[in-house]
Amino acid sequence: MKRFTLGFIIGGIICSALTGFAVEYAVTANPFPIRVDGVGKSIEGYNINDSTYFKLRDIADAVGGFTVGFTNNTITINTSQYTPPEPSEPANDDEPITIHEGEVSQRRFAREGDTVIKADGTEVVLKKGPHGVLGEGQGVAPDLGVTVTGVGNTTVTMTNVTNSVFSGDVGDQVDSVGMRINNESYFVNNITGEGHWGAEWRAMTSMPTTEGTFHYQLSEDKNWIWNNVIHSWTTLYNQNFSGYADMVLEANGLN
Repeated sequence: MKRFTLGFIIGGIICSALTGFAVEYAVTANPFPIRVDGVGKSIEGYNINDSTYFKLRDIADAVGGFTVGFTNNTITINTSQYTPPEPSEPANDDEPITIHEGEVSQRRFAREGDTVIKADGTEVVLKKGPHGVLGEGQGVAPDLGVTVTGVGNTTVTMTNVTNSVFSGDVGDQVDSVGMRINNESYFVNNITGEGHWGAEWRAMTSMPTTEGTFHYQLSEDKNWIWNNVIHSWTTLYNQNFSGYADMVLEANGLN
C-alpha cells in the first residue's frame, strides 16, 4: 500500500511537472507541392514547427522500395518483401489529337498535326507558320479550354478569350517558340479568331512602322488597330473588340 501511495504521489509530481513544461506546437497542413522523380504526388502531410511530416504508409505508396505494417503492437518496415508494380504502358503523346475549339477538356497542349474543329464544324489541321508559331494565320485558338494537371496535382484551365493568365505551374511545358507556359497569358484576336500565347504573338507580329489613315484601321496582318484618339497603333489581340467586330470589319471593307 505504501508503494502504491508513493508511486501515485511520484506520478502526480511528474504529471504536474510535465504539465508545467508543456510545449505548444503550431500544426498546419503541408502547403508545398510534392514531386517524386519529377511527377506530382498528392500526399497528406503536416507542417509542425517548420518541419514537414508524412505518414510512413503514404511515403511507401508514393516512393516504393518498402512496405509498412503493424504486428504485435510493433510498426514494421520491410524492404525484402517489396514487389515493384508492373510498369504501365506510357501514353503516346506523339499521336495527333482532335480538339474542339473552346471546349474545356483534360488534354495536353496543342501540337503540329492536331486537328481543331471550330464551332461551325470547320476542321483545321495545325501547322507552324513562317515565324515558327503553331497555328499562325489559321484563325483558330487551339489551347482555348485546355485543362492540364500541374505541379502538386493542381488543375489549370485556360478558359478566357482575351488578356487572360494561365495561372498555375505546369512544369517545363513550353509553347511553340520554346517559352515556358507557366503563368503565361493567352490572347485571342476577336476579329480573326486566332489565339496564341503571349510569347508566340510577340514572335510573329510587331507594330506597323507607318501611321494609320482612319479610325479602326487594321494592320496588314490584322493584329494591330489604328486609334485616331491617341494617334497610335494598339495591339488588337490583347483587347476585347468582340462587341465592335462588325464596326471594325465595316471600317476595313471586310464584311
